[in-house]
Amino acid sequence: MRIGPLLLILFSLTVPASVAKSPPNTSPPGVALVLAGGGARGLAHVGFLKALEENNIRVSAIAGTSMGALMAGLYACGYSAHQLDSLTSGMDWMQLFSSTPEPRMTFLPDRIRGRQDLINLSLRGLTPTLPGSAVSNMRIGFLLSGMTGPAQVLKGFNFDSLSIPLRVVASDLRSRDRVIFSEGELYRYQLASMAIPGIFPPFIHDSLLLVDGGVFDNMPVDVAEKAWPDLPVLAVNVGHANPIGFPDAPSLLTVFGLTFNALSARVNDHYMREPRWLFTPDLHNSAVWSFELNDSLISWGYNQGMTWIAENPDLPRNGQRREEWHPPDFTVRNILFSGNDNVSLRAIDRWLPLARGDTLNTCIAMDAAENLYASGLFSMIRMSMLPAENPHQCDIAFTVTENDPGTLGFGLSYNNDFGLDARLTLEHRNTFNRGIKTIINTGGGSNYVFLELSSFTNTIHKKRYFSMSGSICQIKGNEPDGDGSNPLRIWTDHSAALTLGRPFSWYGIVEFATEWKGRSYVNGSSTDAFPFLSGSYLTDTRANPTTDSPGIRFFLKAGWCPQPGSVHTALSWDIERIGRLPGSFTTGVSTWGSLLWGNNYQWEESRLTATRGIPGYRWNSLPSRERVAGGIFASRKVLGPMFLETNGAATYDFDSIDLYEDGDVHWGIGLTCGVNIPGGTARLGPGWDENGNTRWAFSYGSDYSFGPGR
Repeated sequence: MRIGPLLLILFSLTVPASVAKSPPNTSPPGVALVLAGGGARGLAHVGFLKALEENNIRVSAIAGTSMGALMAGLYACGYSAHQLDSLTSGMDWMQLFSSTPEPRMTFLPDRIRGRQDLINLSLRGLTPTLPGSAVSNMRIGFLLSGMTGPAQVLKGFNFDSLSIPLRVVASDLRSRDRVIFSEGELYRYQLASMAIPGIFPPFIHDSLLLVDGGVFDNMPVDVAEKAWPDLPVLAVNVGHANPIGFPDAPSLLTVFGLTFNALSARVNDHYMREPRWLFTPDLHNSAVWSFELNDSLISWGYNQGMTWIAENPDLPRNGQRREEWHPPDFTVRNILFSGNDNVSLRAIDRWLPLARGDTLNTCIAMDAAENLYASGLFSMIRMSMLPAENPHQCDIAFTVTENDPGTLGFGLSYNNDFGLDARLTLEHRNTFNRGIKTIINTGGGSNYVFLELSSFTNTIHKKRYFSMSGSICQIKGNEPDGDGSNPLRIWTDHSAALTLGRPFSWYGIVEFATEWKGRSYVNGSSTDAFPFLSGSYLTDTRANPTTDSPGIRFFLKAGWCPQPGSVHTALSWDIERIGRLPGSFTTGVSTWGSLLWGNNYQWEESRLTATRGIPGYRWNSLPSRERVAGGIFASRKVLGPMFLETNGAATYDFDSIDLYEDGDVHWGIGLTCGVNIPGGTARLGPGWDENGNTRWAFSYGSDYSFGPGR
């Protein structure tokens, strides 16, 4: 029975006539706030919301488009302007829009391999595929889902049930009209509303193909008027920078932006309505991608908003200071997946640090989604928090888009020691539908060819992983002998290994391997081959292992050959520390080498390589059974990606452990001019050995790819 009208009638009949006929309260209960889109310029909304709260101006309803929809949705869920200020001020926007997995969640071998290719194409079968958008909105989806999900779990999926009633506007390319959302998963429609065509991926919803709401209606005043007719509308326009003239030679992005603005402005006129109050801050012609100005944009919105509010005394000031809202923790009831047609749940489980009964909050949910993306199995992940029967529980659902199963990479590098080094890498991410990675790498250069095959269980959160690998490399060259001769030979190195490893988050791995190594010479009488049991540890904290980025690389490997007649033990290491100094200097200190005990084969020697060499010496010079070496370098950027580097290195070589006192010292210093360009680093410079001999060296590409014995 509806008792509300009945109580109202009874009340009107029982109150004195003088009270019943008193004039109604004409002060509005608050405002309907409309936040326009504008990319990074929309960060000014945060400052204006702070100004509204400090002046006790009550926001009774809110609507938004694009970046305005992002801010409006978070504000409607209960977050205060101060919380939004803290969130956006500390935001790494470039990381938020990046499609690169977070290094701390990435398997270390993947981080090293992933930067060696000049070109990398995804394969669907044997057909290369192109990306669907220029910029990913997946991470911002993680953020919005984690922040709005708890409010919807508690209050439902009708936007009128949120702390502040809400409307979100997007554009449908199929119907060529705007779409207004008032219910559903809020974060999905926020993403749709800010999906700039060609920049962010469109959002497909039922029969709708949704893109940025600003295409048709960037400031939906009439939406607020129709949804809440009793509320006066206050609109904030951050749409476009004031025109300051057109460049003489506009770039592709400039032309695209001007075209988009011109077309959307004509369509927007159809829905244009004048609000009761309009605030248009001066954002100093900042661009839609000026996220580096986040603090300034918020400050402009706040300071100008405070002045504007003071100039409009008719604004309703009957609100109260908003309290901060902190979402509660939930207990995971179920974990649901959809879209994984080929990737098995077993493969997913290796990367998901979440189980039924675990505690779930915004940070934990975002980390879980980031971990799944770091697996490399999925090109897109959407995460949803869904209500359960118990208010303290919730379900978490992942909607995934599987990555194209294969990639084709092409690498190219050059070193005047090796000549041109080219390679093709074919990678399959989901062998046997178990998330197993299989990599075939083949190529060659001047007087050598190689073929490598490896397959491993790709995991980071389980206690172990397995890998199988094999390689064969044929080389033609002058191989120095211990007696001083330097004959021309053709030889083939081959190896196979079965490895059990354990990852330590993103920064390190421990491996135990059973290997088989061998070498055979053309026209030789026999093949030297032996088993080898080894253990190794590798940690690499550098963000980019193929450039001089700060961090530590620590590699240590010890092994033992049990074969009768050639029993021996080997120890090798490669340790480097790179850091920054004032004045844009980068410095590094390294040590590397190998020690052998026992009856090893003569060709098991330590040689210089492209990665670890002595200025003034060729890569294949200075063969030594025992070696302890070290180096130091300092570099400084001089112009954009260009840098100058000076380096020095020395090695102490001896014939056996017993004769360590009878070793030879070789050293050299070098000067290099380099430039970091796509595909690697180009370097050119002279080196001088201890005898004063000069040798010029040029290289291009990743050091990890150069030459035999990579």
